[in-house]
Amino acid sequence: MRWWSELKYVVKKLNRRRAERELQEEIDAHLEMETQEKIADGLSREESRYAAHRAFGSVALATEDSRAWWGFGMLEELSQDLRYGARMLMKRPGFTLVAVLTLGLGIGANTAIFSLVNTVLLRPLPIAQPGQVVTLNFGVPGRGVFPLIGYPEYTDYRDRNQVLAGLAAMGMAPVGLSNNGINERIWGLHVTGNYFSLLGVGAALGRVIAPEDDLTPGGHPVVMLSYQCWQQRFGADPQIIGRSLLIGGRNYTVIGITPPEFRGTELASSPELWFPMMMKPGLEVGRGPLKGRTSPVSTIGRLKEGVSWAQAESALNLIAAQLGREYPQADKGQIVVLTQPGLFGAAMRGAVLRFTAVAMGVVVLVLLLACTNLVNMLLARASERRREIAIRLAIGAGRARVLRQLLTESVLLALLGSALGLALAYGAVALARFRMPVVFGFTPIELQMDWRVLVFTLALSLLTGVLFGLLPGLQATRPDLIPALKNESTVGGYRRSRLRNVLVVAQMSLSLVLLLCAGLVLRGLQRAQQIDPGFNPEQAVEVSFDPGLRQYDRERGRELQRQALERVRSLPGLQAAALTAHAPLTSGESGGKGVFIQGDEPKTATQAPIVLTTSISLDYFRTMETRLLQGRDFTAQDDAQSPSVAIVNEAFARRFWPGENPLGKRFNFTTGKWIEIVGVAQNGKYSSLAEKPEPFVYLPLAQNYESKVTLIARGAGDPHLLTATIRKEIHGLDENLPLYDARTMLEHMELPLSPARAAAIALGGFGALALLLAAVGIFGVMSHAVTQRTREIGVRIALGAGSKEIFKLIVGQGALLVGIGVGIGLVVAGLGTRLLASLLFGVSALDPVTFVGVTALLTATAFLACYVPARRATKVDPIVALRED
Repeated sequence: MRWWSELKYVVKKLNRRRAERELQEEIDAHLEMETQEKIADGLSREESRYAAHRAFGSVALATEDSRAWWGFGMLEELSQDLRYGARMLMKRPGFTLVAVLTLGLGIGANTAIFSLVNTVLLRPLPIAQPGQVVTLNFGVPGRGVFPLIGYPEYTDYRDRNQVLAGLAAMGMAPVGLSNNGINERIWGLHVTGNYFSLLGVGAALGRVIAPEDDLTPGGHPVVMLSYQCWQQRFGADPQIIGRSLLIGGRNYTVIGITPPEFRGTELASSPELWFPMMMKPGLEVGRGPLKGRTSPVSTIGRLKEGVSWAQAESALNLIAAQLGREYPQADKGQIVVLTQPGLFGAAMRGAVLRFTAVAMGVVVLVLLLACTNLVNMLLARASERRREIAIRLAIGAGRARVLRQLLTESVLLALLGSALGLALAYGAVALARFRMPVVFGFTPIELQMDWRVLVFTLALSLLTGVLFGLLPGLQATRPDLIPALKNESTVGGYRRSRLRNVLVVAQMSLSLVLLLCAGLVLRGLQRAQQIDPGFNPEQAVEVSFDPGLRQYDRERGRELQRQALERVRSLPGLQAAALTAHAPLTSGESGGKGVFIQGDEPKTATQAPIVLTTSISLDYFRTMETRLLQGRDFTAQDDAQSPSVAIVNEAFARRFWPGENPLGKRFNFTTGKWIEIVGVAQNGKYSSLAEKPEPFVYLPLAQNYESKVTLIARGAGDPHLLTATIRKEIHGLDENLPLYDARTMLEHMELPLSPARAAAIALGGFGALALLLAAVGIFGVMSHAVTQRTREIGVRIALGAGSKEIFKLIVGQGALLVGIGVGIGLVVAGLGTRLLASLLFGVSALDPVTFVGVTALLTATAFLACYVPARRATKVDPIVALRED
């Protein structure tokens, strides 16, 4: 344990004053002891003291050796480096300000994007042992997997598996909450009784939903409130437990409040209410019981101790194979894939990973651009300090010691830049409102600056300071001493100039790549606004409502929808109005169903192609101004007693009957009656503006009732006034019916454009920053080149060179660097811009207009950056220049 004793001794010596005092006392005691021994041998006190000092050796050397052993020597040198570095930075405030701003922008951009990466990928959920919790995804190979399964299938996996300590189910659904006379549509989550115990989540107040609350369908009307709901809707009332709330027309007893940090296991959905799963049929009128194998729920499980992900996935796939044999129509060929919870299983993970990878790649380019600027500035600064560094080396300072001093200065710059970058990132995160599409709507993802972000920023600043300060430091500490002491130009100076030129080329290349990315996304946004979505959003409005939230059964709900439509159609100035179950371009709205084509039926439902569908009322196509290309529109005769009919889009007809007339052809949705095609409508955009033409089916609402509908109306007046009037008319039928998504169709179109708009804003900002940094970089290099070549320019002018020749000389040097950088940048951009394909709407990743325009912009900016130094070079006085040395 000698090392432990030594460590305690060193720690004890960290009190500097005490250590110095004890050291001096120890030396004095040793000398006095030696003196007394000499006196005992018969020497005088003066002779004894002299002999003791001679035997002890140098007191100063012993003191320094002791201090070095304590570690104070290194700390003292570091303290000296920090103080000297701070003085040198304060001595050149302009240089320091530009360097800190440059690094602050680069580090700030990286910190802001990393906070997004941290939120969606790194930060663990606030549950017990989150690494052991998995989401089950189901699907057929080659057709994607999704975290949805029928409730009976959930019970099969729950009861048959031997690898999970527990398996819980959950299902998101809108509910109608009546509170203090206000009726609202909010999101609730139905969970099985083992949900909270499986996650290890308790209640902040009251208790959680337990297994005994989830035994009998409709038998336990209890509810938990999210902490945010309790705070915002009920004023954090401590007496809320036991209170009865009117939800969906029925009273529910509040039993608990979730912890403030817990908002479920999915980042992009935050339910406000939590119900037992067995209350789901009662809250979703018309959806039927949980018996059918098509009642979708999500599942989340916890691995048993010692069971790996691979073992669990393999065991669950064995159960999937068993179910495929038992229920071949529904489950044959189905597989199970495990993923981490948080991103709606596997449905969003790939898209999020691609987005975050592109975002991090862009900000890393911004940081590299900022760092090349910093290296150029440090090289120029080192050139100005050549004589100082040469003197240090000449009088005995080691190269490593001088290099450490220079690195300390660059690390100080990086730390100051990181402090600024952290402040900028904090401001950006506070302003950002990231909204991610999920099946159940859009929920803001709250970005947070936690300890991971702080550690990332600190590590990034230290790495930046050391790596990008090392190259200038190595160059500066390798001078030719004699010429440097005389402040004469040397081959080393030209070598540094070549290095700066290389950095300018790198800057131009990086700037061009960033500008091209920004230009392509901006062009994509411009094209997206011109894309034909298959309907006309001008002068149209929408209002959504769901009679099921007020416990309307099918007949009462159908009657309410009919009366609402009649009232709106009778409004003065209204051109057309219709109902649809799923408004186009609303995430998760258009329901996908497996389709069987008559005469070409697949053997099982899992093999059936998936198509999107919606139910619509009469006059829908006229209201939306969607063209009907063949056949007829729905009529009043297409009711529940008539044969089933449908209108399909062009993509549906071309996929299943290429080159044939689809009118009169029949299909069904894996079960039920055959449906006859009576019309063909133009293609449209249903889920995303970037999607390719997808097969789509319109069904008459009279034959396919949906409780939740959107009323779309078109008028000649102010759309906002029309929206208010429609709300008034519907509330005239039922004043307690929650209405939502009441907006103009132009406002509706903002949602599908939001990814492109957000990308355009972010990349546009980064592109502008890249342009500024490139201009500053080439301006600095050319200015320094003019300063270095002042004597040469003076000689040229003295020998008869005119202003034009000098101007061409300097601009030509800059043009060469710009040309090389642009060439390299074009090659890199041609390979890299393909990663932006998902954000480009109708624009090629190699769009020639964008490439030519951006290249011209960067070249013009570089020319302007060269112009000022070139003009200064033409004003050089040859007499003054020749007298410089």
